[in-house]
Amino acid sequence: CDKQAQAIEATRVRLAAACASSSLRIDWHLGCHCELLEGLEAASATLIVFNLGYLPGGDKSVVTTAETSLRALVAAERAVRAGGCVSVTLYPGHDEGRREEEALLAHAAALPQGEWSVYHTTWLNQLGKRSGRRAPSLLLLQRMHA
Repeated sequence: CDKQAQAIEATRVRLAAACASSSLRIDWHLGCHCELLEGLEAASATLIVFNLGYLPGGDKSVVTTAETSLRALVAAERAVRAGGCVSVTLYPGHDEGRREEEALLAHAAALPQGEWSVYHTTWLNQLGKRSGRRAPSLLLLQRMHA
């Protein structure tokens, strides 16, 4: 799912080259990630993966936002079954990415401990010392039980 057709097409090409002999079934959706995830049934997914930010080499003014990504994360939490995971790669190297990371981390930190296992990590040696840009980080949520 992406809001840019260019991103979907680039992914199709890369997957076709990497998985030519695979029988994977992939559904492609052009639109907002929160709308797609809000349409999923509760406890219907084992894994939901987010790669937020903007399309590398694409229009950097088209980015995911804190508001829609938070909506999408809440929908993903509802959709993932017990034992399932939600993976979120965050890119705080631009202003909206910083806001997005702060909002999602605050939300994840408030999840009930008995229901969710929450992990956050960042690459310590990848910080942009001269540019002031922050390295990407990874947020993992695992639903312990329904």
